[in-house]
Amino acid sequence: MKIMGYWFLIASAVGVVLVIIFQRLSKRSVFVGRTPTPLEEVYSPVKDQVSFEVFNDVWTTVGKAYSVDPRLLRPDDAFSALHKMDSWTLGKAEDSLAEWLNQRGLAAPPRAQTLLEFAKWVQSSIAAS
Repeated sequence: MKIMGYWFLIASAVGVVLVIIFQRLSKRSVFVGRTPTPLEEVYSPVKDQVSFEVFNDVWTTVGKAYSVDPRLLRPDDAFSALHKMDSWTLGKAEDSLAEWLNQRGLAAPPRAQTLLEFAKWVQSSIAAS
């Protein structure tokens, strides 16, 4: 019986290590070749579409939720790529974003394709409330 317990512990440890490795590889594939860019520079091309306050809040929140430096995120980043990273943590980031929206009194958003679409939706929802 003790031998089975040891095998279970070894298998569990290997499983955890593999999940961490695949999660990091997934992150690396999304942000390959990017260097952290100040948020002000990332914001500059979209300043006519969303306020800096909302932009900064969304970028910081998304970065924290997905455990990514917000300075690596770009307005045209697809949520589908971020969701692939999140699948390795069983939807932790999506839950975190849902909680953030709930704290602001915002309903579940329509399926946004990009971070910019999400930021614009947040801004319009805040303005409507």
